[in-house]
Amino acid sequence: MNVLRNMEESVNRFLNLSYLLFAKSIRKIRSFWYSRKIDTGGGKITLHAPFVNIKIKKHKNASIHIKGNLNTMSHMGNKNPIYIELEENSTLKINGDFLIGQGVRIFLKNNSTLSIGGKEKESDSGISGDTLIMAYKEIHIGKDFLCAWNVFISDSDWHQIKGQDHQAGVFIGDHVWIANSNNILKGSNIGNNCIVASNSKTINSVFPDNALIGGIPAKLLTRNIDWNRDIDKV
Repeated sequence: MNVLRNMEESVNRFLNLSYLLFAKSIRKIRSFWYSRKIDTGGGKITLHAPFVNIKIKKHKNASIHIKGNLNTMSHMGNKNPIYIELEENSTLKINGDFLIGQGVRIFLKNNSTLSIGGKEKESDSGISGDTLIMAYKEIHIGKDFLCAWNVFISDSDWHQIKGQDHQAGVFIGDHVWIANSNNILKGSNIGNNCIVASNSKTINSVFPDNALIGGIPAKLLTRNIDWNRDIDKV
């Protein structure tokens, strides 16, 4: 009986090791394949799992600049696909290590630019998952970015209302925490070291550094705040 049990355990260990080696190889091959989409910067795209559902679509003269590692991740078991599309002459710039969660979708309109800063002082910079970023002309996101799930960031209404401009650039400073279920819309200018509270909507507004922002429409709630990505260990 013990002999059979030992044999079964040995077979299971062999199968587990074989799968791990196979999965590691697939992950490396697919990471290398997607990294070939990068035009400049010397960076790479690294998949967290061998069979991550990810698609990167580049149209004519579109370019991707990555300086550092663009790493995928699954937040709480999320398996939704990652989708990145760049229309003609658009540019995606990521300057530093950055995390992108499953369910994140990024769309760049013709001739638009999306620039994102990577990790600098915090342990990571990135987007948890299920977030949509749509750039019509220009969106800038600073370093040490913390974005929770189910966030919408866009610099355009994507439809025309008579007598109104449909587009205005979006600027998000360094070290900004966007909590879950937020809308960051056209004309939003969020200063450094800010927090945008859950279920808020910013539009055509300028906010100072070190501010807690919240509400619909979002307003300045508190000044002189400070925050960290990682919880201090007791």
